[in-house]
Amino acid sequence: MLLLTLGVLLFTLLHLSVAMWPTRRALLIERLGEQRYKGVFSLGVVIAFGCMLAGWRDSLATPFYTPPGWGAAAAMVMLPLAIWLLCCSMGPNHLRRWLRHPQLLAVLLWSLGHVLVNTESRALLLFGALTLWSAIEIILIIYRDGWRTPVMTPDWRFDLASFSAALLLLAALWWDGHAWLTGLPLPRI
Repeated sequence: MLLLTLGVLLFTLLHLSVAMWPTRRALLIERLGEQRYKGVFSLGVVIAFGCMLAGWRDSLATPFYTPPGWGAAAAMVMLPLAIWLLCCSMGPNHLRRWLRHPQLLAVLLWSLGHVLVNTESRALLLFGALTLWSAIEIILIIYRDGWRTPVMTPDWRFDLASFSAALLLLAALWWDGHAWLTGLPLPRI
């Protein structure tokens, strides 16, 4: 589980550093240039994801806790909603006018939904850490930037595109994409 832990720590620290130390980020951008900074940051995120995926696959599926009885039903609502929110985080759609950060809210729902249905220690480490990170990140961003987002002119085409993308992503995950990505098939209803 060491690789999984390292991936979670790297991902969390990279992202929290942006919200917690904006002056250090600005200094790094000044020294490296914006494109190089983005490249280094993106490389760190890719390495973190690689560590998390490899660590997940290498970790033993050791039962650790008993999820609540209502967890599966809640997850079946939370997970598709999370995918839709993730797709809504791009483009000027109507939802982005009302939500401060739909992508972080998507991660929060996605990870919490996984905590509610998985019983393993590796799941608690990965999804529990991502739940905490996304909640802290939302609070830090609201504290730093305020509750209101800049009002953009929404376009129904982006609403349709984000909903269509969410449906396609859900279909791909349902049709063995989840098993290919994680090694665990989704339960069939």
